[in-house]
Formats: sequence, C-alpha cells, structure tokens
Amino acid sequence: VDVLRGLIMVIMALDHVRDYFSSYSGNPTDPATTWQLLFFTRWITHLCAPTFVFLAGTSIFLQLQRKPQGQLSRLLLTRGLWLIFLDLVVMNMVMQFNWSPHVLFTVVLWVIGASMIIMAGLIHLPFRVVALFGFVLVFGHNLLDSVSPAIMHPVPAALWHVLHVPGLVVPPSTGNFWLVMYPLIPWPGVMALGFCFGKLLQSDAASRARSMLRIGVAALIAFFVLRAVNVYGDFVPWTHQSSAGRTVMSFLDLTKYPPSLDFLLATLGISLCLMSLLERAHSSGRFERVRSVLQIYGKVPFFYYILHFTLAHALTLVTAAAIGRDWRWYTELPPKGIFQHAPGYGFNLAIVYLVWLLVVALCYIPCKWYAGVKARSNHPVLSYL
Repeated sequence: VDVLRGLIMVIMALDHVRDYFSSYSGNPTDPATTWQLLFFTRWITHLCAPTFVFLAGTSIFLQLQRKPQGQLSRLLLTRGLWLIFLDLVVMNMVMQFNWSPHVLFTVVLWVIGASMIIMAGLIHLPFRVVALFGFVLVFGHNLLDSVSPAIMHPVPAALWHVLHVPGLVVPPSTGNFWLVMYPLIPWPGVMALGFCFGKLLQSDAASRARSMLRIGVAALIAFFVLRAVNVYGDFVPWTHQSSAGRTVMSFLDLTKYPPSLDFLLATLGISLCLMSLLERAHSSGRFERVRSVLQIYGKVPFFYYILHFTLAHALTLVTAAAIGRDWRWYTELPPKGIFQHAPGYGFNLAIVYLVWLLVVALCYIPCKWYAGVKARSNHPVLSYL
C-alpha cells in the first residue's frame, strides 16, 4: 500500500509542476487542441486522486484490525476535520502564498477529510452495507449529471456545488471567491470501496496479487465497454476527431470534477494492476531500492503533499523573478497563477519534467526524516500529518 501510494505521490507532483511551469495555458486534455505528449502528461496524473482516496479507505480497514471501533471512529472524525482545515487554510496559503477568508477554494484534502468523517460512521455498520454504499455512489452518481445548480435557488445551488457540480458557491457580486474544485460525491464511495478492498489484503501474497489483477482487468474491461457504448458513465461523450490519434484522446478524455464512473474504472483499474505488479516484485525481491524510495513518500503522504506544493510554488516565484517576469502574479487574490500564467512566463515540457524531478528529489530527505520521526514515536499528533 505504501509503495503504490508513494508512486502515486511522485506522479502527482508532475501535474502540479506542470500547472506552474508549462507554457501551455489551455486545457491539456482537449483532444481538439492538445498534443499527445501533453495529453498523456496530464492523463497519467489522473491516477493520483482516485488511488489515494481508495488507499485511504484500505488503510482505515487495516487500522480497524488493531484498533477498537470507537477509537478509530474518533480518530477519523478529528482527522477529517483537520484535513478540511488544512485544505481551506494551509493549502490555500501554500497555493497562493496569500490568504483571505473572501478567497477560498477546495482541493482534494477536503474531500478526503469529509469522506473520513463519513467513514467514521460507516465502520460501525455491517461490511456489506459499506460495500453497497460504495457501489451505489460510484456506479450511480452519474445519474445526477443532469441536475444543474443553475435552475436552483442560491442556497440549494451552493449545496449542490459542494456535493456534485464544481463552481462558485456564492455569486461573485458578494465580493467572495469561494470555488469548489472537488465536489464531494462520489469520493466517500471510493473510500468505502477501498475499505472493502482491505479485506482482500488479509490473504497470502500470491492470492492478493491474482485478485488485484483480476479486479483491475475487470474494471478496465468495464471502462472500455461503457465508454464505447457512449451512453452512461461520463457526462461528456467521446466523438470522432480529425485523426485517429485525436479520436483516441477524445475516448480517454474523462471527467474528473467530479470523477465520472468511466474515470474511476480506468484509473483504479490501472492502479490495481500496478499494485499486483508491485506485489509480485516484492515477493520476488526485485526492485527493492526503487520500492524503498517510493515507500518513503508513501509513508508520509500529507507531509509530502504540502511540502511539494510549497516547493513548486516557491520555485515558480524564484524562476519568474530570475527571468524578469511578474512573480507577484502568483501571489495575487483572487488567484491567477493557478489558472493562467504570468505574461511571457512558461516553459516547454522538457523543462517541466526536469523541474518535476528536482521537486521530487528535494522532497526525499525531509520525507525520509519525517518517516523516521513517525517510526520512532507513537505521539498521537503525528497521525494527523
């Protein structure tokens, strides 16, 4: 679990570095305007949020094997509230190097926190109920795609933005910029399915690897069938484009906000296949050095998450200042630097990849140090970061 999570964390940094350093300001997955390398540079990072939330559910199941339900439930409740605070205060500060209660936006930490709060109650229910909850949210939430907040009164419209449709939760005329980037549904369902997946990890290594591969392949087959039918599973259907390559990109251009059923089947299917390969590699003793490095990142995911974002943003300011561009662009409110680049700033993908490797490398020693701190101490505060 830690190795796969570490791999996902490393990949995740690529997307955030691309946001800050790429010269391309359009939609990198728009099949009509993007190109293959940029498309797949963005697409590979789609694995990150679903896999992380899924594995968070798996970790909850594993913790339940050694902690009383009541203790774990309290931990999930308080940790969930802490993550929501981190998202609205710390991450807003990290992403903007500025903060105001009038300019807030939610990213992935808040949905992890809210999902943990929901799991704090779900762990008291029978296993099959948790599984049913997960399946209903993941497989059924696209039935809600036609419900638009535009036809609602302000209060229910704001609530619907929080639950299922990204967007501003208050009218801009109020002077506030409160943007929901990650609606809640279906993320608690993904975490619940990850919780159920944890039961599979109690079997022996060979059985685990086979089961992971079977489930992963089944998810990918289901994705290809649903996507080919083009009726249900994603709000935006694929279309024939000007070339075969662009048609393939249209087929793979899946809705992330909120994650469609097709998006979750594709990303989690790939991650489960990867997890099977990692399990087999561990059993055979191969790639131990690579595994040990990835495991460091996977043991301290929230520490790494905040650290790598801070580094990427700081490097952006330093680079912009060094080449004579407006570094203040990346500290203004409402945030500009997250959605578009400063005039004259930006680099090609080769530079983006180099900066990505630099950020990941710079994070390694602090993450290794903090992983050691957590390993040597049982202080409860450390479980919150």
